[in-house]
Amino acid sequence: MEDPIQRHPTRQEQLDMLVHLVAEQTTDGDHILDLGCGTGYVASLLLESAPNMLLTGVDLSADSLMQAADNLGRHAARFTAVEGDLNGLSELGLNERNFKVIYTCLTFHDLTHEAKQAVIQWSAAHLAPGGFLLVYDRIRLTEASLFPMQTSLWRRIERLHGRGMRTTPTFDTYQSDLGVTNNPASLSEYLEWINAAGLAGACIHLHGNIGLIAGAA
Repeated sequence: MEDPIQRHPTRQEQLDMLVHLVAEQTTDGDHILDLGCGTGYVASLLLESAPNMLLTGVDLSADSLMQAADNLGRHAARFTAVEGDLNGLSELGLNERNFKVIYTCLTFHDLTHEAKQAVIQWSAAHLAPGGFLLVYDRIRLTEASLFPMQTSLWRRIERLHGRGMRTTPTFDTYQSDLGVTNNPASLSEYLEWINAAGLAGACIHLHGNIGLIAGAA
């Protein structure tokens, strides 16, 4: 299965890390929850890597879930698709289960900050003992004085990988590009929300403006 999002040069490296972490931290029969599973690309990597885990994928798009079911056909016995909005997780029939890992990949920037906090709070309440929340998403830069350093990193990534990140020439244009469906949080906000939910939080990998943030129950 091809990655449907190929515009981030370091994405595969970070997804490999996420898959490795989940596979290392799970055992046979553990339940995993993918928040915003799309067409099932990350789920396919996980189901291949850890052949005895059980994975539930939530997505707002019925079409994406139909594609996910097709893409994950050989894992049908271990994959459950749930159509629904992350703004209403408590209404999706998932409340009776605790998950060893809950993860989300490039979905949180589509949510308001209030919704991000609510999803983190819900996730913390539905992690099994010793479970983990993993958020892989864009990180918002809030300091204009540091923007030249970010653009330098973007240029280096482009030199190394032959293709660049989503760039913008100035901090003002970077700010103006943010909006309702491009609403990343800062690293400090993520850590504040994760800690407020009763999880131990840390950024475990950051490349450019894409971070992998973990919360441990």
